[in-house]
Amino acid sequence: MKTAASLCSAGIAAYRATSYETAVKLFSQAIDLAAESPKLYDARASAYEKLGRLQEGLLDARQVIRLLPAASKGYLRAARLLSTARKYSNAEAVLRQGLERVPSSDGKGRMYSPISQLPLELFVDIISLVSEPRPAKDYSNAEIPRRRKNRPNALFTCMRVCRSWRQLILSTPRFWSTLSIDGVINSKNAERKAVWITQRASGADVTAPGGARPAGSAQSRSLHRGRGGIQRLVLTAAQELPEAAFETILKVLETSGSATTLREVVCSFADGQRTTVSVQGEATRSSRLVRFLHEHARERLQFFGMSTGGRIYPDFDLSSFFHAFPRLEALNLRGSALSPSIVGINVPFLRPSMATTTAATQSTGVTVALSPPPPNETLPPPTRARHLAITGAVFVSDVPCHLASFPGLEHLELDVVGAGTPWQLLSGRGLKTYRATLYGESHVVELPIPDLAAAWAQVEDIRLGGAKRFASRLLQEAIRLGPLRFNHLRALDLSFASLTNEQLGVLFHSTNAPVLETLVLASTTASPPEVQLVLPDRLDALKRLDISHTAWVTDRTVRGLIKSAPMIEALEVRGNVALSGRPLMELVRSRACPETASAATDDVVYSEVTTLALEGCTKIETPAVEWLKKHIRPGGVKFQFIDPSERRSSYCY
Repeated sequence: MKTAASLCSAGIAAYRATSYETAVKLFSQAIDLAAESPKLYDARASAYEKLGRLQEGLLDARQVIRLLPAASKGYLRAARLLSTARKYSNAEAVLRQGLERVPSSDGKGRMYSPISQLPLELFVDIISLVSEPRPAKDYSNAEIPRRRKNRPNALFTCMRVCRSWRQLILSTPRFWSTLSIDGVINSKNAERKAVWITQRASGADVTAPGGARPAGSAQSRSLHRGRGGIQRLVLTAAQELPEAAFETILKVLETSGSATTLREVVCSFADGQRTTVSVQGEATRSSRLVRFLHEHARERLQFFGMSTGGRIYPDFDLSSFFHAFPRLEALNLRGSALSPSIVGINVPFLRPSMATTTAATQSTGVTVALSPPPPNETLPPPTRARHLAITGAVFVSDVPCHLASFPGLEHLELDVVGAGTPWQLLSGRGLKTYRATLYGESHVVELPIPDLAAAWAQVEDIRLGGAKRFASRLLQEAIRLGPLRFNHLRALDLSFASLTNEQLGVLFHSTNAPVLETLVLASTTASPPEVQLVLPDRLDALKRLDISHTAWVTDRTVRGLIKSAPMIEALEVRGNVALSGRPLMELVRSRACPETASAATDDVVYSEVTTLALEGCTKIETPAVEWLKKHIRPGGVKFQFIDPSERRSSYCY
């Protein structure tokens, strides 16, 4: 049943939509339900005024005066209607009567309003949260998407609210602590942008466009004194920048003093166009940037990331990079091992990876051959490393990274050729992220087993891959240890591994891995003599399962998920040609959510399975796909008809 309040809200909406006749009808219906509401009479009088029905509006204004005799609201409405009717003398008389009822003093007029007058500190914190840039780690992936030119800028949007906001934002260095330059977007104004941002970040009183100077208050200047300077430098599509522009950016940072305040630096060559000339310049620019940071930001740098479409050759000892920057906590070097181009960082202060001892040079200039380190050699001092990600790299030396140099390592991600170099890091104590994709069969067989009891005690994310026997060897060791419990494990990726049913059933059963939510077994095979893998019969917390491109998945495997994975929400079975539609329908039906039933949609009950990836499953029947489309939320079913005789076009629901 409609109430006076709902009718009033509908009338206001109609009024704002300029549907004044509808507004009058709705306000009249509301008055029938609440005849003593002055708000409704005043609202209808306003609608009558828009329609030119002034006499009826005056009658409603009179009702407002009757209901609120001590208020000025009704008198002001009547005076406005009389003025519209050109009865100015009557309007003036009524207006005077209304002014007499306006209180001469308002006790709340000068009260402090925490909404309209925010303290400067809170305003700065709110705007900082709204305009917070992307985390630096988002730019450290070689597969990041190209950003659009007309992207929204939250900070400049806030500057358009009012003049005082603009002046305060321009005069607050905290808002300008990130310098982002794209080689494509800023190809013509890179130097001008760098100068403008660094001046704002340093708190300089720079003339704004149009000749005006930002009138930042003394309070704002005192509030942010000592917090200026560029904290984050992000260079994307760096190979697209002209050589002169790249050097100018570094020069601007140096002359403005912002180079000494840098904490996070990202240089990406992954986006933009890559040519033979640009590939040759990537190594030069990355090395130039590292030397620049060592000269000016050595004591403050905490994050360094470089991503490229080429293959990375780390011709330096990884621990020496952290020793060169004492406060460095995260190092991300991401490339592509399949690329024919080579990118390296060659700087004099990084210890070459080909030796652990300093090359002795005689006074005659003859270099003495490097010998293996003695057994009693002092290990390098510990670093502050917490996050290490090296992907798409080829280690050309077997000189190891000493675990003693990385005592606080929490996140380890390796996708490299040459397992001997980072092998000791696989025994890091208390790792939370353990992603190791190592290539080199001889290394995997000959090197000792890592200390998994220490490394996997608190692990939350595991990815094992690369060499054929690498993942199987580590999992078998975990079984030998008890089996090793995974009380914190939430994500597991064993793609392309050769596994046994014992490894799956013992290690990743809910009794041993109680919080496992994501399981990726794409392209896995059964290790001989077994011919088929079987999923654990209890995966209580599992929400996402990827078993794409596997020969061991059958209809029985999918049916087993109905009981073993009661919380499943996403299933990916791409490329499984032996899978039919019936078990998928049964799984989706078992996860039906009655709360989603709606009378407006003919009582359609959507399943709690939100994602179903079926590309390449050629055995699935067309009616099954249509049924799945109907019972899974739009966009959840991904399927493509390959046979043109079945469908002439492809679908992605």
